[in-house]
Amino acid sequence: MKWFSKIFSESADTDNTSGELNAFLGVGTRFTGNLSFEGSVRIDGHFQGTITATGTLILGRDALVKGEVDVASLNANGTFIGTVRASHHVHLHEHAVFDGHVLTPALGMDQGAVLNGSIEMPNPRPRTGEDSGEPEMPVLPTQSGRAQALGAEVAPETEDVN
Repeated sequence: MKWFSKIFSESADTDNTSGELNAFLGVGTRFTGNLSFEGSVRIDGHFQGTITATGTLILGRDALVKGEVDVASLNANGTFIGTVRASHHVHLHEHAVFDGHVLTPALGMDQGAVLNGSIEMPNPRPRTGEDSGEPEMPVLPTQSGRAQALGAEVAPETEDVN
């Protein structure tokens, strides 16, 4: 059972707070193909292909994953090459090496993590101006140097008593 305790003893490296795994691909294992799952899966071996999940993918320190990944969350401490779409978040831990494209609303990186590639972070918050359909209001300086939105009413300027 030593291997079992090792899986969970590294949970600090991978941010797996629940400790529950649906599947585990261990060190020295190689897999090529498609993987679909719910819940959490940890990979410490080599995987090449497509991963689709509604849960969390955990990459241990020895992991090498190449391909397309579409998950809710990715917690990586190994190497990833490809594209990740994570609907909730991506966290790159201290030993993570990421080469590729990340699309996620939230990205966390520990010191020591390496990210080479591109990042797209859709903003779930409503935007003002052109993107939201609201008209933009140009901002003009006033005599005192305060900014005033064009068309907005501004309180009368007062003398500085200091």
